[in-house]
Amino acid sequence: MRKEGFSFWVTPELPEPVERLFPYVIDDEQWAAANGYGRGLRERRAALARDDPNRRYFARLSTDRKAAAITALDGPTAEGLEANVPGMGKVRHSDRGCASDAQRVLYTDLRGWYRAKKVTDALARSVTVAVARDPGLVPSTRQWATCMRERGHPYNGPQETRDRFAHRREAGEFTTAQAEATCAQSSGLASKVQELSRAHRQKLGSPHRKEVEDRAVLEHAALSRARDIVRGG
Repeated sequence: MRKEGFSFWVTPELPEPVERLFPYVIDDEQWAAANGYGRGLRERRAALARDDPNRRYFARLSTDRKAAAITALDGPTAEGLEANVPGMGKVRHSDRGCASDAQRVLYTDLRGWYRAKKVTDALARSVTVAVARDPGLVPSTRQWATCMRERGHPYNGPQETRDRFAHRREAGEFTTAQAEATCAQSSGLASKVQELSRAHRQKLGSPHRKEVEDRAVLEHAALSRARDIVRGG
């Protein structure tokens, strides 16, 4: 970006939200004790995004300079990279621009990486939805609810606790989150979620085995390059 006449800063990764860490139920008691339902993480994500120097820099640019900066970063047109994404159809992106140049250095096979990432990201979202809708989750969820009621928390399912505590400050957040994690383990809900996740991942991923394998291979090979890049400053 500097070679293209623009500034750009390397910023910290945003903390993962609770919805991504625990899409069905919080099952880690230590995490629950420290984070509750992740409201603090959400606030931290918002603060980091708000204070992002790149965001502030782009906002200060004139209309023409902003358009030029976006082109420098993302490429001029959505051409060169494409993937057939389950549930979405064909998506495209430019194989030019600083972002693509950096990914090409890191993964070497830019087209293969783009295709594998888009397909596997979509598969991960599909697995989350499939598990949440699986009738096999119902018995364990009922056992979880019984466990929660015995501890003084009358909720029928983890989504109810999340709806109550995840987006606003409210007394009892941390004790409820810890009880949720304890009950997730003792009721068998956590293990059932893992079992169904494996089954749906295998079922949904079977037609896209090449993309799944390609992503694993490309990411593994990129690790040593990433270390070299970081060491080199």
